[in-house]
Parts: sequence; structure tokens; C-alpha cells
Amino acid sequence: MKVALTGTPGTGKSSISGILSKKYKVIHLGDITEARVEYDDTRDSYVVDTDMLRNKVDGIKDEEIIIVEGHYAHDMAVDMVIVLRCHPDVLKNRLEKRGYKASKIRENMEAEAMGIIVDEALGRYPENKVYEVDTSKINPEEGAAIVEKIINGRGEEYLKRISYMEEILKWY
Repeated sequence: MKVALTGTPGTGKSSISGILSKKYKVIHLGDITEARVEYDDTRDSYVVDTDMLRNKVDGIKDEEIIIVEGHYAHDMAVDMVIVLRCHPDVLKNRLEKRGYKASKIRENMEAEAMGIIVDEALGRYPENKVYEVDTSKINPEEGAAIVEKIINGRGEEYLKRISYMEEILKWY
């Protein structure tokens, strides 16, 4: 079974997948550097060939549980999607600590508030295959335990949708 662990930058994908890698095989999409087409200075990020990523992930045999981690994981052929979410104010603090530019922080806060990744995942997968975990007030160990609970079929409460849309009204 392949499980997508995805979310806006700063929601905890790397931290949580690092813990889960002790028990599960984890494919970090960001480590597939040959999928980077070019660097976009304006957006301060790489342009990625998602078709190449899809081909790589499709070629992985899934006799065991494999976690596909990354911002594009929900675009891969997987059996379930776990979207890590984070309140935009908390996300802002996390991205500032990473040294993100103000424009990139704002872009990611807006994407999180609008639920872009969840919407994309729901456009590709049935609602009962897309889970959301709010990492705003939990540590990576707690997040990993929740992800593992979902993988093991005991996470129905994480099918509930999270909305931060009201946060946008405070910005304008």
C-alpha cells in the first residue's frame, strides 16, 4: 500500500516522515533531484516534472506500506492521502524560522488557508481516502502516531475537513 504524506511547506512532512522511516519505507520526493527542471527565482522554488515523479513512484513495488512524502505526494498514484495542515499563523512562524522570504511565507499561508492541497487531493481521490491532520499544536511524535493510526485503519475522525478560510478575512 502506498500512502501520500503531503502538505504545505512547514506543516511537518519531513519531521513526521523521519520518525515513520524507522518503521516504514519512506520515499522523499524532494530527494528525486532529477525531477527538478529549473529554479524559479520569482517563486523561490524549483519547477518539478511531476510526470517524472509519478513514473518513479509507479515503478516502486508496494508489497509493504510505503510512505510517499512531499509537497507533490497527492499527485502520485497512491492508496490514501494524508494531508498535514497547520494554522496559518503557526505556519508563518515555522517558515520564518526557516528563513523563507516574506513573499514565499505569504504564498504558503494563503495556500494553507485556502486548503489548496486538500482540494487537489479531493479532486483526484474519493473523500474517504483523504485524511487531514492538524499539526498546529502537536509535536512530530504525536503527528507520526496519528499518521500510523490512519494507516492502520483507525483514523476515521481525520476524514473531517479542516478550514482556515476565515483567516484570510483578517489579512485584508
